[in-house]
Amino acid sequence: MIRPFKKIYNELINSTYFKNLLLLTSGVGFSQLIPLLLLPILTRFFSPYDFGILAIFLALIQLIAIVGTFRLEMAVVLPKKDTDAAILCLLAFFALSLISCIVLLLAFVSWELFFSKLISPLYKDLLGGNNNMINGSYFPFVFYLIPLGAFFLGCYNILYSWNNRLELYKDMSYSHIIHSAFSTPLAIIFYFSPFKLFALLLSQVIARIMACFLLLKSLISTVRLISSDVFYNNYRSLIRNYRQFVFFETPHSIINFFSQKMILGAFTTLFGVFTVGVFDLADKILAKPLGIISNSFKTVFYKRLTTAKNKILIFKKSIFLMTVISLLLTFPFYLMPDSFFVFVLGPEWGDTGRYIKLLCPLLFSRFIFNVITPTLSYTLQNHYLLIWQVLYFILLAILFFILRNQVVEDFLLIYALFGAFMYAFLGLISFLVLKKNNL
Repeated sequence: MIRPFKKIYNELINSTYFKNLLLLTSGVGFSQLIPLLLLPILTRFFSPYDFGILAIFLALIQLIAIVGTFRLEMAVVLPKKDTDAAILCLLAFFALSLISCIVLLLAFVSWELFFSKLISPLYKDLLGGNNNMINGSYFPFVFYLIPLGAFFLGCYNILYSWNNRLELYKDMSYSHIIHSAFSTPLAIIFYFSPFKLFALLLSQVIARIMACFLLLKSLISTVRLISSDVFYNNYRSLIRNYRQFVFFETPHSIINFFSQKMILGAFTTLFGVFTVGVFDLADKILAKPLGIISNSFKTVFYKRLTTAKNKILIFKKSIFLMTVISLLLTFPFYLMPDSFFVFVLGPEWGDTGRYIKLLCPLLFSRFIFNVITPTLSYTLQNHYLLIWQVLYFILLAILFFILRNQVVEDFLLIYALFGAFMYAFLGLISFLVLKKNNL
């Protein structure tokens, strides 16, 4: 019984796959340690309401970034030629630039025609009656910050995929560290500046820009090798060959976004922005770090799948490794008393520990099975992922409607158990598709 697991363990430890995973995730893990260490300081400066606004802001720029690239960055690891992959990056950049400009125009129009009249009276007393400060600086700045933040997040996603293709995991690891090393300290610095109200938002955008510059160099050197004739001769065929990412991966990512963020909408409607802020902090402490680490494994797994001879074995190794790591990362939180979070974060954050424990079943399952979903992209069976995502979204909406009168704790627990089951089901689909299309 133990021998098969021991064999997988020994093969895993000695493989290049594991070394790449270790290189990338060590940087990711360190990058998550920085904001966690500074979190007790942030929670003294910023309230649950501030974190609630940050959660909404990050959700908006993530959605725009997903739509903006049409998920062409997901196909970057697949072409045989680096020049073809670089052309896909350029196409993704062009699409992202266009969408970001459209969003910027919409932000300007919506502010001038509607939101300035709605928001100004609400914050007149807060800012000492200086209505010119609102209309001339603060809120228009935030509206324009959304497309800017979305653009650089989309750029980062494209560059990250390109560096994954070249297996530049050290640079990818450093990019996570740079983002974390600057975002949290900048938020504290901006707290003492005229941008105090939006310190958390602005620091995220600036840190993302700095991370993009680190990943840009390797792509520029390849783009210089592409003549205009090569670009115009190849880009149509590349779009045609990888159209599954446009037609299936893009709607899947959008629906997945709403599936994950639906909980924020439900919390805002049923329990208020304060609860959203506490929930978002719980998400930052465990769910977000787990998601980033899981996505790092997913990135390496996707690349390894394109070169491995025994793809089923790589799949099994990944499931085994993810299960062990997920247990190690989630189980300790069940041992922490709620008083620990009150002591570390402050009295306003007393429910944070309880929220984390309730979410652990979902986080455990999603951490494991998120990693192996690129099997559907690699086999170009993206429609299975879209079908699963649509089903998950519909069932989640029905579940939230049924649970609308429940207390927060029951709401979260049922949501977590349902999500855990759905991600396990997705893992089964991924395995069956890979087994059927084992190339």
